[in-house]
Amino acid sequence: MKAAVVNKDHSVDVVEKTLRDLEHGEALLEMECCGVCHTDLHVKNGDFGDKTGVILGHEGIGIDVNDQQLEFAADMGADLTINMRKDDAAKIIQEKVGGAHAAVVTATAKSAFNSAVDAMRAGGRIVAVGLPPESMSLNIPRLVLDGIQVVGSLVGTREDLAEAFQFAAEGKVVPKVTKRPLGDINAIFQEMEQGKIKGRMVIDFTHK
Repeated sequence: MKAAVVNKDHSVDVVEKTLRDLEHGEALLEMECCGVCHTDLHVKNGDFGDKTGVILGHEGIGIDVNDQQLEFAADMGADLTINMRKDDAAKIIQEKVGGAHAAVVTATAKSAFNSAVDAMRAGGRIVAVGLPPESMSLNIPRLVLDGIQVVGSLVGTREDLAEAFQFAAEGKVVPKVTKRPLGDINAIFQEMEQGKIKGRMVIDFTHK
């Protein structure tokens, strides 16, 4: 079978691997496709060592530092996009909507988390998905006085996955997915680092 292997110098090679014999109680699954996300890029670099699914009555705001990604967010249904390198995202959100009810922070920069706190309205919730490379401090008095919650999210439950699939089945979410062969893995990582990928890349193991 083919496999993408990360080397000690953080390069990636696509190689042929021989599978060992199965032992009692084990099963062999044939993978036809596999998503490639920024966690994989972090692993590759050694850093660890749309209409979006909008609840009725809510609006989506996309915040990034890349104008092309913001254009993509707008095309996917974001009601407002903000380039936080050019504008004060928290100030704009407070002025336009009185503060956000919730924020999902997928960036790893400290500034993104601090901006999320500043953008919250009282009783808001921040979901931390991105992993900053080091410890950081937040405005604790603001969190306490305004009842703002900060929770971490690593994975979802099977029920969460079923609900996500249902959104797609009903057409409420139209994800941007591009299938590529395993041989493109290094090109995909390079495009990730350059911020060129829109949506999600999926490795198609059936691609010849």
